[in-house]
Amino acid sequence: MKKRFLLFVGLVSLLTFGQTQTAFAQCDIVIRMQDSYGDGWNGASIKVYDAAVLLGTATIANGSVGTATISAPDMTDIRLVWTNGSYPEECGFTVTNGIGIDVYVCAFTESPAPGEFFVFNNICSSSGLDVNLVSLALPEKVAVGALEISGVVRSERDTPISSFDVIYSIDGIVSELATINGLNIGFNESYTFTHPQIAEILVGSHLIEVIIENINGEGDDDNPANNALSVEVMCVNEIYQQNVVYEEGTGTWCGWCPRGLVGLNTMAHNYTDGTWIGIGVHNNDPMEVTAYDAGIGTFISGYPSGVMNRTNVFDPGLSSLEPAYLAAKAEIPLAKIEITGKTWDENTRNLTVEATSNFALDLTGVSYNVAMVIVESGVRGTTSQWNQANYYAGGGNGPLIDWDGTNWATLPNPVPAANMVYNHVGRVLVGGWNGVSGIIPAEVVYGTAYTYEFTHTLAATSNPAEVDLVVLLIDAVTGIIVNASELSLEADVLAPDFTSDVVTGVAPLEIVFTDQTAGGNVAAWSWDFNNDGTEDSNEQNPTFTYETGGLYSVALTVTNQTGNTFKVLKTDYINVGTVGVETIAENNFICYPNPTKNVIHIQSKDALTSIRIFNVNGQTVYEDFNTTSKFQTIDLSSFKKGVYFMELNSEKETKRVKVVVD
Repeated sequence: MKKRFLLFVGLVSLLTFGQTQTAFAQCDIVIRMQDSYGDGWNGASIKVYDAAVLLGTATIANGSVGTATISAPDMTDIRLVWTNGSYPEECGFTVTNGIGIDVYVCAFTESPAPGEFFVFNNICSSSGLDVNLVSLALPEKVAVGALEISGVVRSERDTPISSFDVIYSIDGIVSELATINGLNIGFNESYTFTHPQIAEILVGSHLIEVIIENINGEGDDDNPANNALSVEVMCVNEIYQQNVVYEEGTGTWCGWCPRGLVGLNTMAHNYTDGTWIGIGVHNNDPMEVTAYDAGIGTFISGYPSGVMNRTNVFDPGLSSLEPAYLAAKAEIPLAKIEITGKTWDENTRNLTVEATSNFALDLTGVSYNVAMVIVESGVRGTTSQWNQANYYAGGGNGPLIDWDGTNWATLPNPVPAANMVYNHVGRVLVGGWNGVSGIIPAEVVYGTAYTYEFTHTLAATSNPAEVDLVVLLIDAVTGIIVNASELSLEADVLAPDFTSDVVTGVAPLEIVFTDQTAGGNVAAWSWDFNNDGTEDSNEQNPTFTYETGGLYSVALTVTNQTGNTFKVLKTDYINVGTVGVETIAENNFICYPNPTKNVIHIQSKDALTSIRIFNVNGQTVYEDFNTTSKFQTIDLSSFKKGVYFMELNSEKETKRVKVVVD
């Protein structure tokens, strides 16, 4: 059974040509095309096949829009094959079948991989009964826990759809059968459904398949081949923020490059939450960094142009740059990298930066590198090499307006160096284009931090107040930037932490949280008491009441004076009720969760004096004789599955607790 998919993204109507064959009964396939930059598809095309027979080719030779009308036989599988051009991210298109239904929609920045990318059954008559499962509302990555199984169906014949059955499976484990009825889905109308049985999904990769059957209570419809879809879903322990890096090739000699200066300035002004990181990589001018220019040169073929996360190339004009950034930002990364420490000596100008990487799940056979870029704004020069060529001068090429209102159409060509200030300039690659290897092992473990220390002496000509530090986590196999983080050189590096007056009790449970953040001045606090992504409080030391039982993870995000954010998450930190708690000696000791996979929390009525853990053979696998607190968390993620015994000593008593590691 063929698996099909559909991208639902709006695309305006468009116009060009197609080849046709007339050997048999036919109906037209229409491909409406658009180019976001307006210079045609630059060699990109869609070829339409019936088996091995080429029916026609769709492309735009030049301009912004085009339409190809290609005749095709009725009720046959049509293959669409994509050929990449120089700028595939500028291409958008819609494919419509013989009865006027849009079967494939591609937005800008979402061009297919080269080769066959879609197969559909062409239809010339609307008579009959057919429901098409066109998409599943499931992301590629999800957090561990409850997952709704939703999708979209569409009626592709003139008999209305009144009901259907739906069933799903996860890795072959089948759900209950659910009947969706009371419907009246007419021709070319869509309906979004949700299976009533909520799935519980665990960490790892899973194959989810959804099947629609028993249409209108009559069994199969006219085309059962389009009634099933499957998707691979990766489940992670924690959802990290995706920060997007756009590295733009530019130069003072390039007359079109003011478009990039405006693009980077405007994006930095509009997106200040840390998810946008723009870097100007200069070519053949006084700001060129040879290794950086060479690295960008492997992606771009003209100026201005840039690469996002070292995957796809995009023009720096806002019409293409902003949607590409928003699409990349929506991705869920498998890892994050943060600046967790920094020392800066203004006298020697020596800089040390500690970069820490964390992964959202255990992975094996991986290869990651880390790198750092010194980025500077407010850069100026005096010689003619610092003049900025400007083809927008005079307005003949239209206006080009920066976020502050500056219109490059009113500026001369070139703009004199005395009037130019260059921002977001990539000044130094620390660790090289590919980054430093050997820092992160081939097997990474969730909850384990991997740290590397960069050192650099800042040039005497650089203004520390204008310098940003950008750390990159790079997939060493693909070269893709997996995640990144940016911090001002002179900004505080905060180390968020917190405590609470209690960590367990019976609902309703009121808890007082106390901020323990170190490292500098905090401008703002954001608490998420159940780690659902919604802020519950912005007070420094809030009080929160848990109304229902369960284990709760708590997150605190703090912001420094320059707008950088830092987050700490304590997994399964609060236990409300009795689920997963083993209580000994009238609650003098409480240990949870038990069984556990990663950590175990210990709460003692009196101050602890020591903790020891033994395996079933009596061998000591963990000991701590220096503890003095009433609350302790122990990381058990490196323990093998099995039964252990934990000896707890307080100021008043000693107890042994059986601990099960799943």
